[in-house]
Amino acid sequence: MAARAACSPGGRVTNVYRNDAERQGAYGLLESSDVSSEAVAAAVFAATARACSEEELVFCAVDGSSLTLTDYQRAKGFGPIGTRGQGARGLKMMNALAVSAKGVPLGLTAQEWWLRRDTVPVGQRKEERDKRKVSDKETQRWIDALEHTHQVMARYAPRTRLWFQLDREADAWPILRHADASGHWFTVRGNHDRWVWAKDGRRTYLRDAMAIEPVVTEYDLAVTAGYKRTARTARMVVRACRLPFELRDKQTRERFTKEIGVVLAREEGTVPAGEAPIDWLLLTNRPLTSIGEIRQVILGYAQRWRIEDFHRAWKSGACRVEENQLQSPEAVKKWATILAAVAVRIERIKLLSRREPERPATDEFSPLELRALVLLRFGKSGKKKLADGAVPTLGEATTWLAQVGGYTGKSSGGPPGSVTLARGLEDLAVAVRILEAKE
Repeated sequence: MAARAACSPGGRVTNVYRNDAERQGAYGLLESSDVSSEAVAAAVFAATARACSEEELVFCAVDGSSLTLTDYQRAKGFGPIGTRGQGARGLKMMNALAVSAKGVPLGLTAQEWWLRRDTVPVGQRKEERDKRKVSDKETQRWIDALEHTHQVMARYAPRTRLWFQLDREADAWPILRHADASGHWFTVRGNHDRWVWAKDGRRTYLRDAMAIEPVVTEYDLAVTAGYKRTARTARMVVRACRLPFELRDKQTRERFTKEIGVVLAREEGTVPAGEAPIDWLLLTNRPLTSIGEIRQVILGYAQRWRIEDFHRAWKSGACRVEENQLQSPEAVKKWATILAAVAVRIERIKLLSRREPERPATDEFSPLELRALVLLRFGKSGKKKLADGAVPTLGEATTWLAQVGGYTGKSSGGPPGSVTLARGLEDLAVAVRILEAKE
């Protein structure tokens, strides 16, 4: 099912599987109680970990999201999404995406699903949430994603170091403590101006302590135009040190001190009038003994955006998983997990062709796919490109695939994206079937 979906991505089962036998088999798996969504996911995670075993260091971007699904009658068992007043229904999830040191996605290592309740239980409203156990909060989902990633990597890639990359929502003491105890590295973008102990022994706020730290390095950052953001070359000033943090368990009121590395990269001298400066406050347990290590923290956190790209490709881009019309949370989880693997493959081809364009195309495409691809792109003359066992580069094959999907080169505004590649894969799937039928 995954192999077919990878050739013809789409959100609805009927769009991916084009004949009655395939559709019947697909629905049979998705609706079967004999195959759990956990079993399907375990195969995905194991495959990712085996791919990671060849890497010395792997970034692991963790972030939450949700699937908004059609459920007008509220009969499918989904929960509320967004604000309860909006009435949207669906599923919540936390994903962990492994990314190579070169910034290329390797696959998912964890995926945690849950339903939000339709009503907020008495005693668990906002004003009393600090009294709830960690296991009763969505904070636990971050911890579960970290723990399950650690488990699958320990089994299949024990020599690979993980470096978790977490956004501001993960700036919570239970997550910091668990990530540090795993034996792997973490970087969390700071969301709270926490209490710390300054080097002179004073108890002060984190940003005040960082403001008096000396500048360790500077660099230029190309900033693209965006909402309330002017395109420019920003001058980033970096300060870094290790500080004792004062952390507190709001439920038990326990206080404890933990030393954490801090890297502050902040724009200075190039901020346009009326705009906020670019500001990354990063908390990490990675050693900070040199400028190179400090810069690596910043570069590592930049890989967190790979999971944002994955979510777009999975949810609304190439795979459009939110368009499915399945009738139960369990069926949706199975189908969404399969499409998640497909979305990672598309993102991998996209980025690998940019990072390592000279790799042989056979690393990512089968020989039959390459035959079909040159026929689609060049017609009969394309046979010459594979004559005498010649193998095109990954960069060439990806460009051809994108051109089949409507990519027009520089006029498209940049290198091929996931949607264009997905369109190319749909046409490629048809051509592959024709070649299979002839053989």
